[in-house]
Amino acid sequence: MEDYEDGQEQALPVPIAPPTGGEVLEAIVRPALVAATRLFLVAGVVLVLVDETGELRGAVAAGDLAQVLEDAAPQLWSGPSLEVLASGAAVRTSSLPTDGRWPALARQPGLAGVNSLLCVPVEGSAGPAGTLTAVRRPDRPWPAQEAESLVTYAGVVASLVRAAAESQSNAQLIDQLEHALHHRVVIEQAKGILMEREQLDPAGAFDRLRKAARAGRRRVSEVAAEVVAGHPLPPPAASNSNGGHPPA
Repeated sequence: MEDYEDGQEQALPVPIAPPTGGEVLEAIVRPALVAATRLFLVAGVVLVLVDETGELRGAVAAGDLAQVLEDAAPQLWSGPSLEVLASGAAVRTSSLPTDGRWPALARQPGLAGVNSLLCVPVEGSAGPAGTLTAVRRPDRPWPAQEAESLVTYAGVVASLVRAAAESQSNAQLIDQLEHALHHRVVIEQAKGILMEREQLDPAGAFDRLRKAARAGRRRVSEVAAEVVAGHPLPPPAASNSNGGHPPA
C-alpha cells in the first residue's frame, strides 16, 4: 500500500493568527506540503509553528494523515519538535511505537501503524520558526541523504512562511519576528549557562527557560537575559525533574 492517497489529502489548519492570516498561510504553504508527501513517499507531512516565546502557535499538514497530525500538534511540539528546536538538529526514528522518547505521541490513536518519523527545523528570518515532520507507516530507517533532503525542503517551506507573513502586512507579527532575531543570541547563551549550571541537555535547558517565562507571563528572551546576567531561575517543579526533558 502506498504511504499516501491522492484522494485523501486534506488540511484544516489550526489558526496561527487572525482568520485571514491563517488562510493566507494555508494557501501559500499547503501546496508545498502536498508536494512533499509525493516527493518523499510519506503518509503525511506537518509544519508545526511556534511563536517568539517558544509556545505552539499552530500546525498545517498534508497527506492522508493530515488531520491526525494536526490533532497531534501538541504532542509533536512537546516531543520531537521541542528536541529539534532546542538542539537545531534533526531527530528521527523508525520504530515510533517502541522508541520510548515520545510516548504521548506514540499513543495517539490515529498514528497507530505509523513507525517512521523524521523531524527537521524550519528557520525563520528571526530564528527557529518551527519544525517540518514527515511520517510513514513502514519501519524503514531514514538514510542520511533522505534526511538532508528534507532539511533542504524545510528551507523552501521557511521561505513560504516568510512570504505568508509578509503578505499579511501584519505589523505585530513583524515586530515579534524582529524581537526574536535580536534576542536569539541571548537565548542560546542562557541555554549554555543552564546546561553547565544544572547539568541539563539542550532540550532540558530550553524547556527550563520556556516554563520560567510562562510561569511569570514573560518572554523567553527576558528570562534568558536575566540568566546571562547571573540571576538564578526558580527551582523546577518536582514533577519535571526527569533528566532535563519535559514530561510526555
